[in-house]
Amino acid sequence: MNKIINKSLIVLIALVMITGCDLSLQTDYDYKESVLDPHVEMTAWEYFQSRQDVFEVLTEAIEYCGLKDYYTQTEVDYTFLALNNTAMKLYMMDRFPGTSSITECDKEAVKKLLLYHIVDGAYSSYSQLQIEPMYVLTMLKGEEGLMTMLVRKNPWQADAGKVIVNDTGSNGNSPMRGAVTSNIIPTNGVVHVFESYCYYKQ
Repeated sequence: MNKIINKSLIVLIALVMITGCDLSLQTDYDYKESVLDPHVEMTAWEYFQSRQDVFEVLTEAIEYCGLKDYYTQTEVDYTFLALNNTAMKLYMMDRFPGTSSITECDKEAVKKLLLYHIVDGAYSSYSQLQIEPMYVLTMLKGEEGLMTMLVRKNPWQADAGKVIVNDTGSNGNSPMRGAVTSNIIPTNGVVHVFESYCYYKQ
């Protein structure tokens, strides 16, 4: 009995498959190529405000340290290495264990963190960044402000196109960080988003 049912099912499935093959093949397709526009038509500050789900702690830190002018002005282009909520909470946990708000952390230390994550000039992976590490000028002065940046362009690498800060061995013992989102272009520079904070280590 089971053999008869199994054979009947096979025949039924075969018939369904055969009747579905009467469709003709598609011969053309009107493909309209397009590239996503990286321009957001707002300042970096406005962009962060529009994405509080990602940058709530960062915007709170910027206001806490009185650095909002860097993010709102439009006279100078900066590269903003934006720390998302994950990165900011990791910073708080590493440097100020037990704190629940960025405003509980030492203001001068938070200010140094933010200044290190603002680079003078607009560096995107479209043309300004090179495949070899290059030193860039951060707003944090002195040795603590040393930083290198590059973009991966080898198509055989898993992270091709990724913006890298402090590539391994390029800047003392500074930890390498890779952007999770790159090349967002506000009206006052470029934004690259990081899930881990960057710092210089001799």
